[in-house]
Amino acid sequence: MVRSLSSDPVLRPLSAILHFRDVPVGPSPNRETPGALWPDFARQTDARLWRRGRRVCRAPSLTPETCRVEHAPAAFVSCVEPHFGHFVSEAVPRLPQLLAEVPDLPLVFTHDRKTDPKALPAVFTQVLDWLDIPPRQVRLISRPTLFRELCIAAQAEHLDGPRTPEAYLDLLDARIASKLPRGRPEGVTYVTRAGLDPIKGSHAGEGYLVACLRELGVRVIYPENMTLCEQMKAYASSAHLVFAEGSALHGRQLIGRLDQQISVLRRRRKSEMAQGQIAPRCAQLHYVSAYGGGLHVVNRYGAKVLFAMKALFHAEAVLEHFESLDVPLRRIWHMAQYRAARDRDVLDWVHAAYNPSLPRWLRAVNEDDYLFEQMRALHLKHLRRPARAIIRAWRAHG
Repeated sequence: MVRSLSSDPVLRPLSAILHFRDVPVGPSPNRETPGALWPDFARQTDARLWRRGRRVCRAPSLTPETCRVEHAPAAFVSCVEPHFGHFVSEAVPRLPQLLAEVPDLPLVFTHDRKTDPKALPAVFTQVLDWLDIPPRQVRLISRPTLFRELCIAAQAEHLDGPRTPEAYLDLLDARIASKLPRGRPEGVTYVTRAGLDPIKGSHAGEGYLVACLRELGVRVIYPENMTLCEQMKAYASSAHLVFAEGSALHGRQLIGRLDQQISVLRRRRKSEMAQGQIAPRCAQLHYVSAYGGGLHVVNRYGAKVLFAMKALFHAEAVLEHFESLDVPLRRIWHMAQYRAARDRDVLDWVHAAYNPSLPRWLRAVNEDDYLFEQMRALHLKHLRRPARAIIRAWRAHG
């Protein structure tokens, strides 16, 4: 069947760049307030920040009368975002079109007044370097400014949004093609979360999985120990990328289309994180049913802290998946050793989650039985006593 460009959103051209006059732009207190007060703000679509299929940004509190005036034309991108996943999936998708159609305009990013422009987040500087954006083209705004001429490109893709348009991938491919290694991708690479702080969320026992994979010759990547350029080249050179579900998966959005397979070990039951963005970039995408339950806490605001959940592996699903990649994991996997590693990780997570020095939105305040009931349901009842001792020690300390 021949698909019509007019009926298939994936094949449609990108939306035209929007041009506005007299736009107040100010400091960004958070990622939901990027800082631009677009005309008729409530009715704007492409100029607003999108997430999960809806507009999520708020209008900044600005009045033109209090702004200094900038007469030179510029292009608005977003706020200076220190979180890798949000920056790559929410700010970067505006850049390829801007760089292709208005390549000489300054790129406007907002930040809080407390941010030192000489100490920008490494995430921010490394991503711009990967896209060959020179520092001189970046314009940082930390005080109210009225731009006489300001343009913006729509987000070509966004967090948990629809499938990425092919026209956007064309622009991205052209932008970064010279940076990618030549030759066909080879081998299996595992992108792990095992090196992150326990409070950041991961699979319990993942360190044991990493040790087994290394013994079998699988390349293991700790993204936090590599430059962004090193990560991208490692991803691009792999025939099969396996991700522990997390923000590192968004890193693959900085690369265009490659003939490779990508799989994700789920940390949430039915998660299909970034499916609409990753699937168009690879030959095959698979979400592995690796989630075997999880432990979480509740913060003082009554919210479940699920993003920092300590997930358990569905070990059989993990073994089966790597066997399907011709990685003979069953041959060296010892369930007793895995369970011992799992239990250590769970207790490390309890120690981290109940630390009284954590921010209020992250620190556990739930009743002890709330956690112990989860342990019972996951056949971790034997960890109740050491977990209780950890919690009591923190309470005595704090």
